[in-house]
Amino acid sequence: MSQLKARTFFGELDDPFLLIKKIFIDYGYSKPVNYYNRLGFILHTCTLILENYFVVKNFSLDYFTKYGCVVILMHYFLISQFLTILNEKLFKELIGERGSLFWKSDSSSPRVKNQIVKHSVKFNRKFCFVLFWFVALGIIVSPVWGDLSETHLFPQVYKTYFGIWSPVFYYFYVSTLPLVAYTAIRIPAIALYLILQLDLQKILLCEQISLIPSSDQVRIYKKMRLCISQDRELKKWIAKIRLSLKRNMSLYICIAFLCLITVMFFILNNLTTTTDNVTKMGFFVAGMCGSLILYTFSEAGQLLFDYTEDVSNTLIQCPWYCWNTKNRKLYLMLMQNCQKPLKINWGSVTLNYCFGGSVIKTCCSDASIFFKLRNDK
Repeated sequence: MSQLKARTFFGELDDPFLLIKKIFIDYGYSKPVNYYNRLGFILHTCTLILENYFVVKNFSLDYFTKYGCVVILMHYFLISQFLTILNEKLFKELIGERGSLFWKSDSSSPRVKNQIVKHSVKFNRKFCFVLFWFVALGIIVSPVWGDLSETHLFPQVYKTYFGIWSPVFYYFYVSTLPLVAYTAIRIPAIALYLILQLDLQKILLCEQISLIPSSDQVRIYKKMRLCISQDRELKKWIAKIRLSLKRNMSLYICIAFLCLITVMFFILNNLTTTTDNVTKMGFFVAGMCGSLILYTFSEAGQLLFDYTEDVSNTLIQCPWYCWNTKNRKLYLMLMQNCQKPLKINWGSVTLNYCFGGSVIKTCCSDASIFFKLRNDK
């Protein structure tokens, strides 16, 4: 029953995470959405420049305490929009290479098929939970819940610089706010999808390793060569997304710290200074979305990190002591390839569960310190 559910709702057995691909790659890079995203990127860039200029020209601490959170969050959204446009060709190339590179799961054993189904259902449920909060963010930023000038600076900026034309820019900007919420999770979701594809192939690779016989030396040789070749090709494939994430990791870390600290500070601050429940809810949802972006990146990094460990643990169980010298050399070659873990890192910082937990802890601590300092004043 669970297998049927995975096939009909989440996707086929060879791509059980099809829902993520359809939402963030197929739909996100379709022509209408792509053009709209580029127009939105231009508008948000120009608006952010105007907002920064307006704040500098009319310097006041009130602007920082009232609009600072949203302005900093818009910097993250702008970076996400830029990276989704920049990496379009790379993502499509990686998706296109799967057909010739990936093994099919149809020929795997019933036990492995059941493992894939359970694995995919678990991650798809997590993804639906994550998606729920970003849908909520897209809804709560709508102007139907109240005056956006209470939390956003752009209405005031448009009135100041565009006069009678300000409604045109205002309504176009408002129409892009759901797109902003969608774009915020796109890079983490696509990275997770691609690494989940690698994780699926890891399960099939481990199955092939476990099926290596103990006595037929010719079959052992063929199986070992097949596994070494597939392991090498998979690492070449995932190296492209690893390189892209490594290049952008420093920027993401800096912006993530700023955004999370700012959002948590504003949540604490608005609990005592704001009576508007919609504003409180908006900051809470934004905080949840920020935490879930961090979680999605951490989940992707941990899955990547576990790849070599799982393959290595499967290799240890092989009856290598029954093999001839040539096959033992191949065994050692594959074992050596699995000693260096795959990871997304920047200096001493590695993207995994520990990193996600430490970031949340640090941001909560810093936000509470800033809140206490403000109250002491």
